[in-house]
Amino acid sequence: MDYPTLNLQVVAVYKVAFFVFGSIGNLLFIHLIACKKQLRSRTSILQCFQCVFHLFCLVGTLFHGVFSITNKLNRSECFDRIGFYVFFQAAQGLIMVIIVLDILVFVKFTTLYRSLSSMKYIILTATPIILFSFATFFYGWLSRNDDWIPVCNPQFIFDRSASIIYKYIFLFLSFLVLVLYIILIRVFYRKNQSSSPIFQKTIKRLQLSVVIFIATWFFSQIIGLVILKVIEYSVVNEMIFAHNSFFICLSYSNTFYVTMWRSKEYRDQFYSLWCSKLVCMSTLPVNRISLQLTVKS
Repeated sequence: MDYPTLNLQVVAVYKVAFFVFGSIGNLLFIHLIACKKQLRSRTSILQCFQCVFHLFCLVGTLFHGVFSITNKLNRSECFDRIGFYVFFQAAQGLIMVIIVLDILVFVKFTTLYRSLSSMKYIILTATPIILFSFATFFYGWLSRNDDWIPVCNPQFIFDRSASIIYKYIFLFLSFLVLVLYIILIRVFYRKNQSSSPIFQKTIKRLQLSVVIFIATWFFSQIIGLVILKVIEYSVVNEMIFAHNSFFICLSYSNTFYVTMWRSKEYRDQFYSLWCSKLVCMSTLPVNRISLQLTVKS
């Protein structure tokens, strides 16, 4: 067995592992929010939609990393297999911005946030996601041709110049999320004049979110752009590039596990749902600000 094939098999193994654990985690998060009214907020519902997008993205990673491990496809054949992945990757890329912006508006403009009706809120949040995802999908459909591509994944659905633009767009969205995170942290530092424990915990969670976001999605987009634009594509570079999917899969899989790690409120509610006889729940009400800030990075 040659090294490139062995390398692809290693990638396929951890893609399957991420698919299993990521799908379980995303489904558990959706189930938790659906069953626990205390955890339901506009932000947590957005996170549930994000988990749905991530489920489809995890399926997409199997199509371009497991089911077609040694098959070379042309652009049209690739799009026929993973066109849905192009759509949902675009959707999850933009909803990260919407989630962080949702929290920032809630904190800075609480009265305006609460005055928005449910219908207006749905229109404001869903419209940009749907338009961006359909535009990306449609452009991928227009890009179909019989050219052979090195790897069947979303960035090679388009031609080289369009792929670079595609990466720049995701890098811009990632950078925007990072800027919004920083603004949120600064806002909470300013609000923390009395050294309130709640604000201290919130700041730490936001800082952790930034680290996880940079280490997964943001880093993967930078590496993808570098490989597309700077490095000439070769067998060795293909082997290196294949492992960039590790960070992408990690970003699709960590919502539930990171939330359980950093939020006692979510842990208590989860334990009460699945281990009610073993856990003695606190009678204190769940703090809404704390719940709002379990953002997926």
